[in-house]
Amino acid sequence: LKARGFSKDDKSKQPQIVVGLLVTLQGFPLMHEIYKGNTFEGHTMLSVLQQFKRRHPQANPIIVADAAMLSQDNMNRLDAEGYKYIVGARLANTTLSFINQIDTQLARTDGANIRLAYPKRSYEVVCSYSEKRARKDRREFEKQLERARELIECKESGRRAKFIKKNLKGTSCFVLNEELKAKAEKLLGIKGYITNVPEAVLSNSQVIEYYQELWHVEQAFRISKSDLQTHPIFHFKEQPIKLHILVCFIALVIAKHIELKTGVSIRKFIDEAKKVVDGKILNQITNKIVTVKAEPTTKMKEIITKLQEVG
Repeated sequence: LKARGFSKDDKSKQPQIVVGLLVTLQGFPLMHEIYKGNTFEGHTMLSVLQQFKRRHPQANPIIVADAAMLSQDNMNRLDAEGYKYIVGARLANTTLSFINQIDTQLARTDGANIRLAYPKRSYEVVCSYSEKRARKDRREFEKQLERARELIECKESGRRAKFIKKNLKGTSCFVLNEELKAKAEKLLGIKGYITNVPEAVLSNSQVIEYYQELWHVEQAFRISKSDLQTHPIFHFKEQPIKLHILVCFIALVIAKHIELKTGVSIRKFIDEAKKVVDGKILNQITNKIVTVKAEPTTKMKEIITKLQEVG
């Protein structure tokens, strides 16, 4: 299972494993799967879904994932297997004609949204505009543009620099990519969502709302890594690695149950639980130890009451 692969923690030189996690809209974990450390994350989702479907054949979920998880091939396979999905769209990679369509039809008012059919595809694209996002995008756009101009002046391409292209005509090596600049400027403040769920089933606002709940997935991984100390794990064989992850998954299930029932984060729950400490007194004459039970704090009593509530 252990192999070197892409690491968001910049630890690509260390062996790792890849964990796929399926959660509900509220972030409650449903199942997990383990993959070899050099597995591309976009190749993990379909196998997790297929296993979930085998265990729960009556389930009919709507899959929500970020753009990295759903390639065109993955979406085609989801369509073929009858799944409904919502995925973040990479609008900058779409055709200029489609971007022009968004530009002319989407009002630049906060919260405005439209739904457009994407040419020659089975899905639609929901686009929304946000003033807050527009301000952020504008700052980033100006910064990238300034960087591009500086590099062109120095006759350098720059590593991963945006808005620069090779000059096929003339003496200068690099020039400003006006076409890319125009596309980016038209998309400032706009976020896209790809879905094959009809508008009669999910409105544009619901599609956007479902996608925005993806933070629950990130939160589940943060809880697993920090509070539950899922990594680093000092195991070398496949079976102990799987058992370790299983223990951590069960702990995550319990942690999310506590959070959803009480409204208290697992970090605060643990901090509160640590305040309830029993005392032990040694009777030096009889050499017996007497345990003095600690009284739970007021906050802990409230948490326990909520956990005991039915429903």
